[in-house]
Amino acid sequence: MSKTQHANDWYKLDNAGKIFPAVSTKKETNTFRVQMVLKETIDKDLLQLAADAILERFPMFKVRLKSGFFWNYLDSNERPFYVLPLTHHVCGRLSPKENNGFLFQIYYRDNLVAVEMFHALADGTGALTLIKSLVFEYLLLKGYKVTPDNIILTKDSLPQKEEYVDAQSVYYNPNNRKHVPEERAFHVKGTPIEDNNIGLISGTLSTNKMLELAREHQATITEYLTALTMRIIYLTQIKYREHLPENQKPVKIFVPVNMRKHFPSNTLRNFSIFVKSNMKMNRPDISFDEILALVKEQFKAGMEKSELIRKMSENVAFEKNIFLRITPYFLKKYALKIGYSFLGITLNTLSLSNLGSVDLPLSMQPYIDNISASVYSGKYNTINLAISSFQDKFKITFTRSIIETTIEREFFRHFTSKGIDVLIESNYVEEYAI
Repeated sequence: MSKTQHANDWYKLDNAGKIFPAVSTKKETNTFRVQMVLKETIDKDLLQLAADAILERFPMFKVRLKSGFFWNYLDSNERPFYVLPLTHHVCGRLSPKENNGFLFQIYYRDNLVAVEMFHALADGTGALTLIKSLVFEYLLLKGYKVTPDNIILTKDSLPQKEEYVDAQSVYYNPNNRKHVPEERAFHVKGTPIEDNNIGLISGTLSTNKMLELAREHQATITEYLTALTMRIIYLTQIKYREHLPENQKPVKIFVPVNMRKHFPSNTLRNFSIFVKSNMKMNRPDISFDEILALVKEQFKAGMEKSELIRKMSENVAFEKNIFLRITPYFLKKYALKIGYSFLGITLNTLSLSNLGSVDLPLSMQPYIDNISASVYSGKYNTINLAISSFQDKFKITFTRSIIETTIEREFFRHFTSKGIDVLIESNYVEEYAI
C-alpha cells in the first residue's frame, strides 16, 4: 500500500482506547512492551529498513493522536519513523515531540528488538503482530529463507478492514450491561523510584516444567501464577498485620483476557477484558491451596460468555451515554480522570498479563532465542507482571515503581525451592535512579 493510499486516513479510537489519552501521565504511562531476543546482534540499519517497509503494511499504527471536539482520534502520520537504541527506561511515556507523533516506538540493543506501545493504539495481540512482521522482514533483509506460513502479516499483504474494527462495539449487548460495584483493592506500598523510572526483573524457566507444576495442581499456568502472586503478597505484605485497616482491603489480580479466543475477530486494536481474582487476606492461616481453589472458581465464573459480554457492554454503554457523548472533550477528560481514579486504577492490586505461547513459522524459529512482555507500573499498581513463552523458555517479567524487590525475590524462590532453575535478569534500576 502506497503512502498516497492512506495519507488522508483517520480512525476513531476504539472503546477501550478512548480513556488512555485523558488519564495518562508521566507516572501512569499506560504503555507496554513486547520484545524478541534474536541469536545474533541486530543490524540497526537493516532494522530501520524493515520498520520502514512494515509500517506501510500497518496504516493503523502509522498514526498520531489528534484532538477532536468530542473525542480524540487517530490521524495518518507521514513523518519519518526512527528505530532507537534501547536505554534503561522501561515503558516510559511516549513523547509526541520526541517520537514524531507516533504512539509506539521500536528499540534495539545487542540482539534484542522491542516494541513499546501506548495502550490507546492497541493491546498485546496488536503489538505482537507488529513485532512478528518486523522481525520477519528483518530476517528477509538479512538474506535468510523465512516463509510466513499464514502466521505473519507480510509487507506484501494488504490491510484488511477487520483489522481496524472496534470489536467490543460489535459484540456488546445493550440488555446485558449491569454495573457491579467493586471495593477498592489492597495496594503494595514501597519507596518510590525517582524520576518515574521503572525497575524490571525477569525470570526465565522451562516451559515444560512450568506446565508440569500447574498440572500437578489441576490448574492452568495463569491460575497457578495468579494464586502464587496472591500468596506471595499475603506472606510479604499482610501476614501478621491482618488487623491493620489497609490490610482489610481485598487483594485483586486483574488478568486481561484475549477476547479473540472467545469471539471471532482479527482486529489489531484493543480487544481484551479483565477477569480477576479477589480475596480478603485478613486471616493468619491462608494456604496456597485455598487461594488456588478460589482463583479457579472466580476465573471460571469470569470467563462465562455472558459475563464477558456484560463487561464489554458496560464499557460500551459508558461511551454511548448521551450526556458523555455531547460533552466537549476538554470537559469530558476531567470526568474520565475522576472515573479512572475511583472506578479503574484503584480497584486492582496488580495486573498479570499473559501473552501466551507465541507461535512463529518453523523457518523463523532457529533465529529467535526468547520472547517476553512487560507493562508499566505506577502510583497505585506499583508492581505488575507479564508472562509469555516461546518453545521451552518461559518468561516472567516483573515491573515496579518502587525500590523494594521482596515480592519478586520470594516469587522466584518458590520455583528454585522446587528444583526448577530460574535465570534472573534485571535493568538494575537502583544503580541509576537512587
